[in-house]
Amino acid sequence: MKTRHVYIHFPFCIAKCPYCDFFSIPVSDSCVHQKYKDYLLREISNYGSVISDEIDSLYFGGGTPSLLEPDALSEIISRFGISCDTEITLEVNPATADLDRLFGFREAGVNRISIGSQSFINRDLKTLGRSHSAEDIYECYENSRKAGFKNISLDLIIGVPGQSAAAAVFNANEIVEMNPEHVSAYILTFYDKTPFAKELYNGTLVKLDDDTEMEFFDLTSEILEKKGITKYEISNFSKKGFESKHNSNTWNYGNYLGLGASAHSFVNGIRWKNPGSVENWFYSVVNKSAGYKENPKEDDRTLKSEFVMLGLRKTEGMSIDLFNKYFDSDFLSEYGSRIEPYLINKAVIISDNCIKLDPGKFGIFNTVVSDIIF
Repeated sequence: MKTRHVYIHFPFCIAKCPYCDFFSIPVSDSCVHQKYKDYLLREISNYGSVISDEIDSLYFGGGTPSLLEPDALSEIISRFGISCDTEITLEVNPATADLDRLFGFREAGVNRISIGSQSFINRDLKTLGRSHSAEDIYECYENSRKAGFKNISLDLIIGVPGQSAAAAVFNANEIVEMNPEHVSAYILTFYDKTPFAKELYNGTLVKLDDDTEMEFFDLTSEILEKKGITKYEISNFSKKGFESKHNSNTWNYGNYLGLGASAHSFVNGIRWKNPGSVENWFYSVVNKSAGYKENPKEDDRTLKSEFVMLGLRKTEGMSIDLFNKYFDSDFLSEYGSRIEPYLINKAVIISDNCIKLDPGKFGIFNTVVSDIIF
């Protein structure tokens, strides 16, 4: 089965954020970007047998893919079978996209913008090492509307060191006032080997306690949902009909192809990752390395665990029928004894042949999933 969903990783950015765990390199040289684009085009050709003739979603992430020139984006997009229903998302740093550039992105074929806002408080943005200000966010959002974008997502980080409840409420209210179609709200994670993790270890940065983080997240969720921006996955909210096709495909255990350095792919039970350096990725493209052919299929236990984990992230839960069909198995026979304690305390609910977390229990998601699948 070919994939209808493609992710393209553009690793270059203005500056590396101290909390970022993604593969990214602070390089703003347009010549480097052009060379990278040329290799992306070659890699797309390498995977012609895996990509569907018409795709449902194309997602440019990074890094800061809004550093790409609009004509380069247009050239990449033109290599895919695009319909009027294809969701084409571009992640945008507010400091890298003026009105002319946003018009260019729209003309190139991008129809969904994901703005890396993170916070509307300049003090928090400074703590996070962001290269933009709160004023840049407002301007970028307004210019995106002027450029014709009718599907805009805003990112929000919750639990910035030093954040107060008032700050969390302020950020949520700013989003409501701006009225985007989609919001991704994440609790800050201190990933190993990042500068933030080192500062946390040295005591120069103090993490909010878990209960406070969840309190701020719940406050944010409540404010968004009251205004019709409803949660459809643990960290994602949208107006009706604006759920991310790219993200939803992943949570629904769909196939996806990742292109570019360090990009991940999952096609027909085979998972692989591209080389984690630009130079090694260049080499793999030239030599037509194809992870789909070179990597073994995951074992059933791993695939089942991921299916359950991804399904329970969604507010609608995991379809028991789909699990049984996909694995030719019986979910309740296999996992029933592990689920029973959570059914008794009603943290987990089975309804309409779906198993899901109680909406008020997403804070214990990791515990529940761990107990069920391990």
